[in-house]
Amino acid sequence: MTYQKVQANFWIDNKVRSWDFKTRMIALYLLTNQHRISEGLYRLPLSYIAEDLQLKEKEIEKAIEILSRDQFIKYDRDNSMILIINALKYQPLQNINHIKAAVNKLAALPISPLLGELIRLAECYNPKFYNFLKKESKEKGFLKKPFSQINKKAAEKNKGLQTNGNKPLKTECFDSQALTQALTPAPAQTQAQVETDADKDAEIIFMNKTFDNNNLDKAAELTGYLIDLILKNNSRASVPKKEPADSRFQKWVKEIDKLHRLGPVGAKKSENKGYSFAEIKAIIDFSQQDQFWKSNILSAKKLRKQVIKLENKMKSSKTNSASQRTDQLKKLYLKAKEEEQNGKK
Repeated sequence: MTYQKVQANFWIDNKVRSWDFKTRMIALYLLTNQHRISEGLYRLPLSYIAEDLQLKEKEIEKAIEILSRDQFIKYDRDNSMILIINALKYQPLQNINHIKAAVNKLAALPISPLLGELIRLAECYNPKFYNFLKKESKEKGFLKKPFSQINKKAAEKNKGLQTNGNKPLKTECFDSQALTQALTPAPAQTQAQVETDADKDAEIIFMNKTFDNNNLDKAAELTGYLIDLILKNNSRASVPKKEPADSRFQKWVKEIDKLHRLGPVGAKKSENKGYSFAEIKAIIDFSQQDQFWKSNILSAKKLRKQVIKLENKMKSSKTNSASQRTDQLKKLYLKAKEEEQNGKK
């Protein structure tokens, strides 16, 4: 378990106090959720917020718009990436081992123009981290393009301006007292795998959109979870690679998505037989713990095909367990009562 710091003045910051209660709670969630990493840039599909906080789509959209407007965060909707603007201001990285670990985490993130924003913030608030990133950019492909674009923009901006010797003009920094931190789990394409395409004139703002893609993100997460449990039971099991580009992985994700939207094989959307992601996770857990089912549920397709039997067996097991506990309590009670009566004799 990891522990994250939240400054006490978060609650008395003027901007924070101007937010409604749900926006404040979502802001606090962004600082403390299990996905974040200390440097403040991480992947967070909006469906994760909806699932964890049990909020509606409109409520999350409204909060993200407010937090973006007030410069608390930037959100890249296309890549489900979030940047907490003051992360490096309040928790700068100084330890070289922490800095190296941070670079490795950044390399595993999906491609996003927000990486360039993080680099600019590092230059402003965390020079030691920035200098290390700059040094690494000579060898690491995912850092080369953001730095080249930063240098290009800086040259254009400073063109014709007098600088003091060789010192560059001071980078503009964001300022908001509301604190920071953030995360990363397994993504689609990664920074290290593909060079960022920040050339496109993409504004990092929140845009209204349905949760269909986010549901697929959650389905992909559960697919990876199922794969891990199958391999834990038998490392020789035939499973797809946990990579979005893998065709088998895509098929497994589609099966989990159908299980969520439609339900068992043959069910129609109008019948409303779909399972929540929490229910699917519970069924996956049961299928990989039960001695019989863990040898039979070796794919997402088989999971969906057998989901009714699995659900019934899981409920039956819970009922039997409860019944067994009740029987044991009865036996203990009768035994105690018998001993008490024998003692009176």
